[in-house]
Amino acid sequence: MAESFLVRIPQAVELDFDCAGAQEYAAEWHVFFDTFAEAETCALRFDSVVEVVADENWSAALQAEWVPVPIGRRFWLAPAAWHGATPEGRIRLEMVPGNVFGGGDHPTTQLCLELLEEVVFEGARVVDIGAGTGILTRAARALRAQAVGCDIDQAASVDFVGSADALRSGAFDVVIANIHLGVLREIAADLRRLGGVLLLSGFLPEQCGEVAELFGEPRELRCRAGWCAGYY
Repeated sequence: MAESFLVRIPQAVELDFDCAGAQEYAAEWHVFFDTFAEAETCALRFDSVVEVVADENWSAALQAEWVPVPIGRRFWLAPAAWHGATPEGRIRLEMVPGNVFGGGDHPTTQLCLELLEEVVFEGARVVDIGAGTGILTRAARALRAQAVGCDIDQAASVDFVGSADALRSGAFDVVIANIHLGVLREIAADLRRLGGVLLLSGFLPEQCGEVAELFGEPRELRCRAGWCAGYY
C-alpha cells in the first residue's frame, strides 16, 4: 500500500510551500507529502513531527464526510458515491477525493464556484492556474466556457503540466487562481499579462490589502470561514 507523510502545523500558518495535499481543521492543518525528506523539512520548520499514513486513509475518510450541498445559484456539489437526483435547474459537480487540492469541500473552492457564475459567459476563454482536481475547470466548462486547466503537480487532473508562465499573453477572458498567497505573489506578473478578469482565492481577510496591491481593488470580494475570494 502506498504511503504519504503527514505533518500537523498550526491553522494560522500560510501554506507557502509545495505539498501533495492538505486538510484544514479548526486548530491545525494536516499537510501531506510524497517523500519523507519533504515532510521532514516542513516538520523542522514548524517544530512538528512526521507521521506515516496510507494514502487511502485520509482521502477515504474525508470523502465519507461529504454530503451534497448547493453552491451559488446553479451548482450542486455532490460526492461521487451519492446517487440521488440533482435538483432541477442545478448543475451537478462531483467532489473529488485525492492527494491534490480542490476536492470541493474547502471554502476557497466553493467561493470560486460562486464567483464563476458572475464572471463566466458562454464561449469565454478560461484558464484555471493550479487546477488541482480540475473541479473549477469542469465548472467553467459546465457554464459553456472554453476552459483549460494547468498545474505543476503531475498528479493533478489538468490539460497540461505547467504554470502561468507557459501561457500566451492576453489569451483569456477569465483567469482562475485558487492558490495560496505565496504563489500568487510569485506569479502575479504572469497572471496580469494573461488578460481578462482575474478570479483569485486562497488568501486570508488580513491579506486582502496585499492582494489589492498586486492586482488592484476587487470588483467583488467574498469571505467565508476565514478565507477570501474575489475577482479583479
